[in-house]
Amino acid sequence: MEVESRIGSTMAGLRRRADLSQPQLAALAGVPVSTVIGVELGAIEPPATLVARLAAAIASRLRERHE
Repeated sequence: MEVESRIGSTMAGLRRRADLSQPQLAALAGVPVSTVIGVELGAIEPPATLVARLAAAIASRLRERHE
């Protein structure tokens, strides 16, 4: 579960840096809020496709903020 924990804490940090709430990130990524929470807590092992969706949503928000 160490890998899931690192993914989760990294995702949470990036989400906060993008000034997104968990519900906002979930909406942008098209996933339930419970999924975002589970990933951030390291409670679920996210498939690569989910990590990519969440990362793309965060990256999109970061790009918006820096334009």
